[in-house]
Amino acid sequence: MKPAKFHHIQLNVNQIDKTAEYYKKYFAVNYNENKKEILLLNTTDESYFFLNEVQHTPDTHLGTSLWHIGWSGINGEEEFNWRTNNGVRVHTPLNPLREHHWMYFYGPNNEIIEIFTENQHQNFEHIHLLASDVDYTSEWFTNYLGLIPENEKAIPWSNNLFMWNKLILGDINIMINGKPKQQRTWYPDNGFKPTNTTVLDRLGFSVENIKEVYDNMTKNGVTILGEIEPNKYNFQPSFLVLGPDNLKIEVIEKQA
Repeated sequence: MKPAKFHHIQLNVNQIDKTAEYYKKYFAVNYNENKKEILLLNTTDESYFFLNEVQHTPDTHLGTSLWHIGWSGINGEEEFNWRTNNGVRVHTPLNPLREHHWMYFYGPNNEIIEIFTENQHQNFEHIHLLASDVDYTSEWFTNYLGLIPENEKAIPWSNNLFMWNKLILGDINIMINGKPKQQRTWYPDNGFKPTNTTVLDRLGFSVENIKEVYDNMTKNGVTILGEIEPNKYNFQPSFLVLGPDNLKIEVIEKQA
């Protein structure tokens, strides 16, 4: 099968308009009010945030395997100061990493957003996953969605703090971190809770032949959460599946 492409993240949000305005102002996205979707600009393939409005404050995604979402930046101090001066809440202050900087902010629904300046642009850039087994997670995406990890097997991060790997989908990366050797607040101690119903509800990937992917997953015992039916945002055929570590995944058909 051809490798899947990154397609969307579905967010459960308390107020769609408030969420859309936040991302338009601070991350320069386009918003389609009729479809309730945010178009992430300047990516190789069209990618989206789908906004699902809920009546209550959505559960936090912290404690799930979907750790945070990330944009690139250019000047770390300017990126940090501009957002904080405009009242954006800080999760983790500006930190150096070699000659670059990283920082975490809270989104309008308490989603965690990283800005990392290594790649020197201001586009949507990455998704950061946590894994109980980095190799298993990488192999799952290879076996069922055709994604190829950067490294054949997980490799150690600086001073062997944890194992990690990376999946590359065009100009968007999926970073996968394993359990750290020493306790860290970002890694849950008692297993991963489901992403379902949290603010970062699911990841979506597009494929050209959805029936082929569905049949392969079914044959190999992957937990199917919903049969193939039209996606409510763009009406393309899609289905839901449970990925590694309780990560909810949507597979959607998009012809080349």
